[in-house]
Amino acid sequence: MAQRIKAIQADVPVVSDLDTYRQLVELQKQMIQLSQQNKQAKQECDELRAQVVAKASARHGARPNVHPKAGRAFKMLAGRVAVKSNLALLISKKTSPC
Repeated sequence: MAQRIKAIQADVPVVSDLDTYRQLVELQKQMIQLSQQNKQAKQECDELRAQVVAKASARHGARPNVHPKAGRAFKMLAGRVAVKSNLALLISKKTSPC
């Protein structure tokens, strides 16, 4: 039995503590690099968001302020146009031979 245990132990590769420490250091370096990339990406995202907000507010500020009554009048006009176009379709269907 003791001979089998010795044979199994001989077949198992021995990993030194130094190798695992080196792997740990490499992983830590990768984590630091990814953290820095993430920080930079967040900064770029914030800058782009600020640009979008600035453009949107400039576009909104350049548009004339429409009086609420005028907005309602436009809605009513659009409704009347839709009714007239529907009426025209009905008339054209009645007069068509099909």
